[in-house]
Formats: sequence, C-alpha cells, structure tokens
Amino acid sequence: MSLLFVLVFFLSCALLMISGNWIIKALSGISEFLGWKEFTVAFIIMSIATASPELLVGVSSAIRGIPELSLGNIIGQNIIHFTVAIFILVLIRGRFSVRSRATRTATLFSAFMAIFPLILVLDGSLSRIDGLILILLFLVYTIRLIQNSKRRESVYDVEADSPATGKFILTDFTSFLKDVGILLIGVAVLLIASQGIISSSIHFVQLLNLPLVIVGAVIVGIGTSLPEIYFSAASARKEEPELMAGNLLGSTVVSTSLVLGIVSLISPVTGISWHSYATSRIFLFISVCLFISFIWPDKKISRTEAWILFTIYLLFIATEMLL
Repeated sequence: MSLLFVLVFFLSCALLMISGNWIIKALSGISEFLGWKEFTVAFIIMSIATASPELLVGVSSAIRGIPELSLGNIIGQNIIHFTVAIFILVLIRGRFSVRSRATRTATLFSAFMAIFPLILVLDGSLSRIDGLILILLFLVYTIRLIQNSKRRESVYDVEADSPATGKFILTDFTSFLKDVGILLIGVAVLLIASQGIISSSIHFVQLLNLPLVIVGAVIVGIGTSLPEIYFSAASARKEEPELMAGNLLGSTVVSTSLVLGIVSLISPVTGISWHSYATSRIFLFISVCLFISFIWPDKKISRTEAWILFTIYLLFIATEMLL
C-alpha cells in the first residue's frame, strides 16, 4: 500500500508540472485574444479555477451544516498564501515585485479581503447579508479590473473588411477555443494531481503517527493551496511575473469573497466566539500586516523578508501544536 502511495505521489508531481505548462501557454493565448493583461486573466480566470477545491469543501460543509469548516480552511489557506507561497516564489525569482499600478492595487485589495471576513465575524456570525457583501465586493472589483485591463484591441475586435481578415479572425477564434479547452483540461489535471499529492501525504503522516494538527494545518492547508502555489511557481520559472502575481493574489480574493460568500448564503456561520480560530486569526493578521509593510515601501519582497514570512508560518504551526 505504501509503495502505491509513493507511485501516486511521484505521478501526481509529474502531472503538476505537465498541467502547469499547459495552463501557462493557454492563458497567454487567451490573454492575447481578449486583449486583456495577463495579470487580469490570471487574477480572474485562473484564480476561480484553482479555487474550486475551496468551493467544493465550502459548499459541501455548508450543505452538511458545518460552514465553519470552510471558514477555518480559508483562513488557514490565506496564511499560507502570504507566507509559504511568497517564500517559494521569492526563492525561485529572487524577489516578489508589484511594479504595475494594477498589481499594486490588487495587492492592497487582496490584503484587505484576507482581513475583511475577520472583521465581519466580530459580531459572532457570518450572516447571509455578510455573504452578499462579500460577493458584491468581488463582482465590483472584477468588473473594474476588466474595464481597466485593456492593453490593446482584442483579435476578435478587428473589423473583417476583407476575406483575408475574416479568415484571420476565424483562425484566431479557433485558436482561442483551443486554448480554453487546454485550460480546462490543464486545470482538471492540476486539481487531480493536487488531490493525489495530498492523499499520499496524509497516508505517510498517519503511518508515522504525526499529530493531527500537521494533517490539518500543513497537509490539508497546503493541499488546498497547492494548485495556485504550483501555477504561480511555474509562472515564476518561466519569467511570467504577471501570471504569477495575478493567480496568487486573485486566489486570495476569490476564496475570501466569492467562496466564503456562497458558503454563508447557503448556511450562515453562527456562534463564532473569539476563541474560535483565535490562533489562525492572529497569525493571518500578522502575516498580512508584515506582507504589506515589506512590499509597500520599495514594491518588492526580498529574500530576507521572505524568510521572515516563512518563519511566521513555522511559528503558526508550532503554536497550533502547543495548544
């Protein structure tokens, strides 16, 4: 059985690499066709796709009447986004930078959205009204991002004033549909591979009789974050910083607004005391504050700062284990 899980682990890692390359190429083609910046495509399309594990967990837990499971999962995931994910990307590229205006705005909005649900639950609940507010914020920002993302006219907007031009548009539209198909297949393979890695990891954690907190805070947390972390890492290796930043920041926004909003609409989260998720709430606040304080002055995060963020995550795990 252990040999089977070893094979599943390595096969899943190989599928991650293959699907990541497919997705990067597909998103570049989609960006070219729509005339959107690659950052916008990754922020919206890829982020929603990679957030599907959180959405599945959230909807399932809400239907079963335990929506707080989704809230805890998303809080833990966001800690990973602002610590472990940034650390990995800085190791690959040497820095995490937000030079463009759109990226800087998205950085602030992502940080705000990571903290905003913590503010909403100060009254002890996440109601349906809170859910509507979260979804509305997502829709307003997404529409505004699309409106401001046009860097040029899309291929589809070119006027077909000659048979040759019309053929050109048809060819590009066919390529666009092909890229969409590759994207969907790539995302599906990415999610399957992520589940393979998390399943095999849990097997070995249980085999070694490690604490349950390791399964929840480390394995499951990183497992649900793995699609966006790997895609962002693959984008960094291929020198695609816009795709890298767009996916990571967008995943934070999608999970804390769209996913959490849908969950609270299905089943409001009630009876949330201060002690509920106290450790994770405190460490999420610290992680976000450190992230903004590092990146805002010179618009980048250095290796030293990335190590500090990673240390915060290690302290989070140690605190969870001690408590």
